[in-house]
Amino acid sequence: MYDSIHLVIKESDLDSPLSFLEEIPCKIDLDKRKCTQYSVFGHIEKMSVMVNGATLSILGSLSTWNRGNNIYGIEFKDIKNAIDSLGKCLGVPLDKAIVKRIDVGQSFKMDFLPHLYYPSLYHLNKFGRSDLKVTSLYFGKKSKKEDGGNLALVFYDKNAQLRKKGDSYPLVQKSLNLLRYEFRIKDTKTYFKRDIRCFELFSADFYRYVIHLWYSMYCNIDKRLEILEELYNPKFNGVNELNDSCVALCIHAFDIEKAIEIASEKGMITPQNKHNVLKRVKKIKEGLVNLNLGPSLIDELSKKIEAEYKRQLEELEKYSDSLPS
Repeated sequence: MYDSIHLVIKESDLDSPLSFLEEIPCKIDLDKRKCTQYSVFGHIEKMSVMVNGATLSILGSLSTWNRGNNIYGIEFKDIKNAIDSLGKCLGVPLDKAIVKRIDVGQSFKMDFLPHLYYPSLYHLNKFGRSDLKVTSLYFGKKSKKEDGGNLALVFYDKNAQLRKKGDSYPLVQKSLNLLRYEFRIKDTKTYFKRDIRCFELFSADFYRYVIHLWYSMYCNIDKRLEILEELYNPKFNGVNELNDSCVALCIHAFDIEKAIEIASEKGMITPQNKHNVLKRVKKIKEGLVNLNLGPSLIDELSKKIEAEYKRQLEELEKYSDSLPS
């Protein structure tokens, strides 16, 4: 599920001598406006390539390099081949390159437009929350100096992004509701307290750790039900219906029976009133059950993210078991 990566390698990291300034320009599409005597800028496919003296920097989507787009994430079994092919095209072995940044992401086909799910992703402790132009939701830190300041979680409408690019159809249907969730480690050395080398990207242990971060960070987000229709069918045609709807909402959200029991123990409610109230609560709960509503929006998203996490672990184990010992 790797997406964008940033690799940096020095000539001194290579086993065999090689001059980046001499070799790289003939392997990429040059942006001559940015090139100087000591630096080279350009692209190979959709990967950005820069040479500054004896240092080579590569930035772009590994998924796009592997399959031509990043609608869905690259599978673990394809990571090594993708990195090897990139290195072969550049004429530079990349195993020892330092990984400066890693984005982990996956897109999900949803029942509704992606932005309808964002309000339920309510709060992430110590992270700021920003809605970006309706199509995106961003959790990040205001300062890189803060703990976790190099991390970010982004949810966005993948189809809206494809429409903006204008050249991605018919890869997916224009009407498809594609919600993408990305977890971004924007400075790997700060987060891991050491340099991460490129060969670790196709290590099963490292991949398992990173996708667990992707999943656990989502789980850490406080969720809430924003839309009343997700709970039940509220009625507001009059004061009595409003009261009943508010009571039903409260019963759905909290353990009312426990609260009533505590009130009874404190002597705040008579035995007869306790009996009557519990009877009323039971009747309302039966009504909610009989509505037979489907899962809430946030339940739909959470289940799909959990299923993808489990699938990734299963595929990882299958591939690891198939390797020669």
